[in-house]
Amino acid sequence: MADMKLEGIYKSYGDVEVLHGVDIDIVDGEFVVFVGPSGCGKSTLLRMIAGLEDISGGDISIAGEIVNNTPPAKRGIAMVFQSYALYPHMSVRKNMAFGLSIAKLGKAEINNRVDAAANKLQLTELMDRRPAQLSGGQRQRVAIGRAIVREPRVFLFDEPLSNLDAALRVNTRLEIAKLHQDLKNTVIYVTHDQVEAMTLADKIVVMNDGNVEQIGSPMDLYHRPANLFVAGFIGSPKMNFLSGSVSGVDGDNVTLSHGVTLNRPGHSCASGDAITLGVRPEHLQASGSDLSGSVDVVERLGDVSYIYLILPDGERLVIAEPGTTEVAAGDQAGCGLDVTRVHLFDGNGQVIG
Repeated sequence: MADMKLEGIYKSYGDVEVLHGVDIDIVDGEFVVFVGPSGCGKSTLLRMIAGLEDISGGDISIAGEIVNNTPPAKRGIAMVFQSYALYPHMSVRKNMAFGLSIAKLGKAEINNRVDAAANKLQLTELMDRRPAQLSGGQRQRVAIGRAIVREPRVFLFDEPLSNLDAALRVNTRLEIAKLHQDLKNTVIYVTHDQVEAMTLADKIVVMNDGNVEQIGSPMDLYHRPANLFVAGFIGSPKMNFLSGSVSGVDGDNVTLSHGVTLNRPGHSCASGDAITLGVRPEHLQASGSDLSGSVDVVERLGDVSYIYLILPDGERLVIAEPGTTEVAAGDQAGCGLDVTRVHLFDGNGQVIG
């Protein structure tokens, strides 16, 4: 079993605190993605789990055992780095076998593990090549294979796809997803790419400025973001935000300065309160009379077109429409809201209702 628990994790460099009391529970076999902008602390947290960074405060436990002072080699983890970190003078086979040789496993056991990993990753025909003779995607698969042969309790991935081009990122992402389905190991994966997070994760940890903003399944975060940061980070294109205020309250119904009335049971809104209305591009229609404005740009991507609308007050909206839409730049267009899909945030950026 490889359940993992992070309790009150702090990290400081001198007087600068970069992680501020992180608490995360990870269930055995889960694929957990740490996601957030550059500098939010996600890679630092991963390196602390790996034992490559000291812990300033709190406890990390794996399978019920606190590993704060356990050397990296004895934590039962294997890490795949962004830079591949392959030995250029060694063949693929020797790169994959090197760690096992250092651990003094028998030759037959090493060959069995290496051959099994190569078969899973479609590397069998490349075993005698050196890294310089491989593509970026092939090198990343070798790095993953080197981790697999160690048969770790936990796999750690530190932005493994960021050096690949767009097509290779998609292919390698699918290979990592299939690998997890086959091996069923616990995986912790760090990325700044929310598309990777959404497509790979069982559970996403959204981080910002050394804090955990929200933890949940991809669909939880997409449909029920806890605050403005998560709402704006998850989803592509990002959620639209319109500043405004509460113009009236009638029981559970909150009327906004935009003329929209939302049902928010248990809300604490009062007339005059500052709010932010959030709505995703796919939950808007380029028809209706809730909002109107001038079309600035239309991006036509085939199956979908993104309409960039400028409202009279200068605020902008992105609307997702079918690729066949006839709306063009320069048109005046109305905009309809699906009020059941609208998100409402208070003056502190926290969700209302």
